Amino acid sequence: MKTLKTLMLVAVGSLLLLLGFGLAQLRDVSTPSARAVTQASQAMTPSPAGAPSFADIAEKANPAVVSITAVSVQKDDGDDGQDQQQPMDPFEFFFGRPHPRMPQGQPPVEESGGSGFIISQDGYILTNNHVVDGASRVTARLDNDREYPATIVGRDQETDVALLKIDAKGLPTLPLGDSDAVRQGDWVMAIGNPLMYSHTVTVGVISAKGRRISSSSLDDFLQTDAAINFGNSGGPLVNAAGEVVGINTAITRSDWRGRTVEGIGFAIPINLVKAELDQIKSKGKVERGYLGVRVGPVDQDAKDYYKQTYGTEIKGGALVQSVDKDTPAAKGGMLKGDIIISVEGRELLDSRQLPQMVASYPPGRTISLEVLRQGKKETLRITLGDRAKGLQGQQEEGPGAEEKPVKDVLGITVQSLTQQNRMMYRLPDDLAGVVITSVDPQTNAYSKGLREGMVVSEVNGKSVRSVEDYRKATAGIKKGDAVALYIPSLQGGAYLYFRAG
Repeated sequence: MKTLKTLMLVAVGSLLLLLGFGLAQLRDVSTPSARAVTQASQAMTPSPAGAPSFADIAEKANPAVVSITAVSVQKDDGDDGQDQQQPMDPFEFFFGRPHPRMPQGQPPVEESGGSGFIISQDGYILTNNHVVDGASRVTARLDNDREYPATIVGRDQETDVALLKIDAKGLPTLPLGDSDAVRQGDWVMAIGNPLMYSHTVTVGVISAKGRRISSSSLDDFLQTDAAINFGNSGGPLVNAAGEVVGINTAITRSDWRGRTVEGIGFAIPINLVKAELDQIKSKGKVERGYLGVRVGPVDQDAKDYYKQTYGTEIKGGALVQSVDKDTPAAKGGMLKGDIIISVEGRELLDSRQLPQMVASYPPGRTISLEVLRQGKKETLRITLGDRAKGLQGQQEEGPGAEEKPVKDVLGITVQSLTQQNRMMYRLPDDLAGVVITSVDPQTNAYSKGLREGMVVSEVNGKSVRSVEDYRKATAGIKKGDAVALYIPSLQGGAYLYFRAG
């Protein structure tokens, strides 16, 4: 019996020794594996010293981003419910009309949504002008779901900026960064309320700088591939430090030929906004200086001509193509053919810089411009006019400015091309004709594919450059007649044939 117990104890002891040895071996094997996993995890979270994660940026910025609702109650003008005579908002092309008209007998009401962000603890909010333009009532909803009525302090249509104010204290704010310091390829985050999904964040990079998306010479947009959708308008575009570098403003889904594109959004550079913020806050609008000239680039051929003819080396500048009559430039002695090379001592290398440089001075300010005239430098002293009045005067004096939209037997309404509707429909400056502003959906023209924003340059072989041309070209057309239109804005130019009516 003793022998049996002894053998059993020896067996159990041996088994324990073997288990202990095995566990030790497993521990020796598993330790390097665990260490390798830990090291791999650390390698998968590379982070430059001090650089925040996207989550950190969102957590920091979100409390200062607001949702904006704008309600517009229009006067009942007693029309037939058609919207053909009403001009389209410049940014409706990008963001659409939010709601159809109300049934007859009720005042037409439109409700639109957008985004904004708080820039001061006492309730100042930046957004886009097109978010609140024409609004009878504006409401701002904060991150904590509290709603406040908002007052429109001021706005600027040309740069699409608006400043709102709510009655609140101690609010979270977003710091304004330096958009000039942003580089192509830098990470950015767009925050807003796309399709009313509150506080959505999307991430991308700065795709390009200095983009123009309208006919305004002040266009200087940041392009980004961070997803921007309906409702993002007015929200912040922030950098990796959580600073606002732009206001999300516009998107594009296709080019003027109808080709689909993705990942192209635009934001107003925050430095442009900062430059006009004081005026918007104190005056409710922005007043800018105005010369009254049309300029073009000084290309290499122009540089070669100047060197060959006058022996003068030119780095760049703005070539004056024309000087408008009775404008500040004309009164100050500027001539076509002059090359502007500096403004108030600041070197001018690119003609696109001139409008921004001049617009940075207020109307009534006298500035000095250095020009090259037939190889010799001259200094002109010019007292600036008001840009808003100057551009309005140009439009009033331009061809077709007094012409009103006209609807014909084809069921389409057209307008002459102006600076405003070129901006609306993103039409190139060199495109000529009349622009379609509405198409009756029950007509053959609509069935054939004619749509708002297309340009007509020819009707039945007759050239069309204005509404008056279009009237004459369509005067003899009757219902059922065959019609041929040339649409230069459609797929690089195309003829469309259909029956009138």
